[in-house]
Amino acid sequence: MAYKGGCGMPYYLIMCRSLTYAQRAARVLEQNGISGIVTKAPQGAVAEGGCAYCVKVAGRRLADALTALNGGGFEQNKVFLLGQGGDLQEVPR
Repeated sequence: MAYKGGCGMPYYLIMCRSLTYAQRAARVLEQNGISGIVTKAPQGAVAEGGCAYCVKVAGRRLADALTALNGGGFEQNKVFLLGQGGDLQEVPR
């Protein structure tokens, strides 16, 4: 079951290669009317020498967020569903 915040919706983490990249991604989302929160990636999502930051988006906006990022020239990154207790499940793409 997906982690549900106060509004009862699941959240997804869009992985980014750096803090700057995550901040740019969040700006693109904001310009497209999508709320994204830059946060440090959970340990289970970070590969050796890989992504250390991510953008957290509401589950109902994931498709719109990925479309906006693709249109903004961002490379395809891994996406994780944030589960209860902080467990992660990679979303197949």
